[in-house]
Amino acid sequence: MQIEAMLRAALLLLPMLGGCSINKFQHTEWRSDWVDVSSDAIFPGNSTTLPLDRISTLDPDSEAAIAEWMLKNSLVAVSASEVEGKIGSRRLSGLKPAPGESLYLVRAASDEGNGTFIGYVNDKGLLIMYGVMGGCGEQKHRVVAVSLRDKPANVFGRCSAAL
Repeated sequence: MQIEAMLRAALLLLPMLGGCSINKFQHTEWRSDWVDVSSDAIFPGNSTTLPLDRISTLDPDSEAAIAEWMLKNSLVAVSASEVEGKIGSRRLSGLKPAPGESLYLVRAASDEGNGTFIGYVNDKGLLIMYGVMGGCGEQKHRVVAVSLRDKPANVFGRCSAAL
């Protein structure tokens, strides 16, 4: 009788324990329209998580020069090949484009913390989230390299903190 009760308890607890396992961040969909909070424009469509091997930070010197150039020219996304001749011979990124894709440099935002950039893609744009533990400090302009099929029509960026 006691063994039978223990087996029942184990069967009830097994699904809960399985749900608590740690999994690597995989390809997921975000089922929601995107709303630009500054203009209330709605960008319909689900989004897909950009695989982590298709987003990369740049070396600090290159990033600073590119961010300054993009801000001065009011650019939010630009092909990496367009930048190489305008900024000089700076190393853009170790990121290689996926088959059928090109590298784009996009503006993003972050604080000075040790966070991670994560991207979400839909047919109208790209959302670059900077995730950091604690709170988001003072925001600064950043540039990241992404591998995409097409240049994003809209780019959104923000810092997201978790406690």
